[in-house]
Amino acid sequence: MSAPPEDLLAEVQQLIAALEAHPEPAVRDQVRRLLAGIDVVHRTALTRLVNAVYAMAGEAFINRLTADPAIRLLLTSYDLLAVDRRLLAEEALDAVRGHLHAHGIDVELRDVIGGEVFVRLHGLEAAEVPFERVRHDLETALTAGLPGFQALVVGDRDNRTRSPLLQIGLGRLQRPVFRSALAVSELPAGHVKGVDVDGTPILLVNVSGELYAVSNRCGESPLPLEFGVLEGNELRCSWHGCRYDVRTGERVDGGAEKLTVFPVARELGQIQVAVGVEPAVND
Repeated sequence: MSAPPEDLLAEVQQLIAALEAHPEPAVRDQVRRLLAGIDVVHRTALTRLVNAVYAMAGEAFINRLTADPAIRLLLTSYDLLAVDRRLLAEEALDAVRGHLHAHGIDVELRDVIGGEVFVRLHGLEAAEVPFERVRHDLETALTAGLPGFQALVVGDRDNRTRSPLLQIGLGRLQRPVFRSALAVSELPAGHVKGVDVDGTPILLVNVSGELYAVSNRCGESPLPLEFGVLEGNELRCSWHGCRYDVRTGERVDGGAEKLTVFPVARELGQIQVAVGVEPAVND
C-alpha cells in the first residue's frame, strides 16, 4: 500500500482552505468545529488503538506496520509515532545518492542534530561536479524529505553554514514558522528552560553554547522535563530517571521513547523555535 497521492492531499487542503475562508462567519465557525470534532474522534481512537497494539504485539509489530508510508503518515500526523530523524534523513538522501554515485561521489550521513544535517562526501575531489551543485542537490533532497531541515554541514562541524531553506509539505511548498521563545541571555550554558510556543510545551536547552529545543515531557507521560538534571548533552528526567540526548531526542539508557526535536534559530538576541509550517509565498 502506498501513501495517499499528493494531488489528493493537495485537493483536501484546498477544500479545507476554501471552507475556512467562506464569507459567512457562521459557516467558517461550523467548519472549524467540524474539523476539531473529527480530530478529537480520530486522535482518541488512534491513541487507544496504538496503545493496544503495543500491549498485545509489541514494538516490533508497530515497526512492521509503520513501514507502510500511509500508516506512518497518519500516526505521525497525530504525534503517535516518534520520528526517527536520522532515518528520514537517510531516506531523503537516497533520492540523490544514485545520481551522485554515478559521478563518483558517495554521501555518508554523520549525524542529525535538530535541523542540521552533517554529511561527509567521498570522491568529490576526483569528480567533475562542482561542490555547489552537489550541495544544492543534497539540500533540495533534505528540504523535501526531512521536516524542519535548516542547514547542511559538509565535513567539519565548525564550518557549518545556514540558509533559509524551505520544506516541501503534502503537495505544496512549506517553510518552518519560527516564534520567539526566550531571550538568549535568559538561558546560560548548562541550563534548561520550559516555555510554551503556540500551545506546545517546549524545553530549551543550552549545551556549551549550542541551543536545542525538545518536547517538554518525558516519553508518553505529561510530566515535564524542565526539572531534570543536564550533564553535557544528556538530560536525566527527575520523575523516572530516564536519560535523553537533547541533540537527537534519543534515549541513551536503552529505552524506546524519543523526544521530538524542534528547529532552533537565534535572531536579534532571541531564541526562536519552529513548531509548525506555513505555505511558502511565491513572490
